[in-house]
Amino acid sequence: MLQIKQLNKVYEGKLPFRALTDINLQVDKGEFISIMGPSGSGKTTLLNTISTIDEPTSGEVLISGENPHRLSHNKLAKFRRRELGFVFQDFNLLHTLTVEENIVLPLTLDNYPVKEMSKRAKELAEILGIQEILSKRTYEISGGQAQRAAVARAMIHNPKLVLADEPTGNLDSKASKDVMERLAYMNKEEETTLLLVTHEAQAAMYSDRVIFIRDGKLYSEIHRGDKQQVFFQQIIDTLSLMGGDGYDLPKVRP
Repeated sequence: MLQIKQLNKVYEGKLPFRALTDINLQVDKGEFISIMGPSGSGKTTLLNTISTIDEPTSGEVLISGENPHRLSHNKLAKFRRRELGFVFQDFNLLHTLTVEENIVLPLTLDNYPVKEMSKRAKELAEILGIQEILSKRTYEISGGQAQRAAVARAMIHNPKLVLADEPTGNLDSKASKDVMERLAYMNKEEETTLLLVTHEAQAAMYSDRVIFIRDGKLYSEIHRGDKQQVFFQQIIDTLSLMGGDGYDLPKVRP
């Protein structure tokens, strides 16, 4: 579903900075992958390159066999709108719109019938537990509710790939757990391929596989087995071996 081949990213300037070096990665349809590493390791650069926010210096990114970086500006905009879903740390909801209007925004841009948009929004809202806030404005809801609304917006057009960048970074532990459980449920029920960048082991343990990056290079990967607690401990141990500042390493074990 997603193939990354010999991906390199160098930011030019007086002192060029190599952010990614020879990244090779394959993600199958329906997989839930977490990307972890110390601050400055290149994990967000990798996500931005996959999402076409950044251009690779060399190498390829293929999504369902297509390289979006080779598309024209108009075709790329349509590709991102229809094939990709995005969930950000700061929600990126529009305060002038209701929650429902925010959720259906990707469909509005493609001129979907109003009844179809409303039907899809209500179905997702029920799954995500936010039916009661659809008519509210974003400043009237909690952070956890806002993030679940952002997840609904990312999923409403049935994207091939959902990219989430630190989606629990601004949430308390209860809201974080709630959002991750909903994401995991959507991944299993809708078979949506999900790529999550996070520094939180508690979030990563919901995934099928964790990819670790250090200094712009693939460091290691671990797969989830039958026991979530064992998987969590493996994540903690790998992060400890990698090093990094205190922000990167969880301080509390569940």
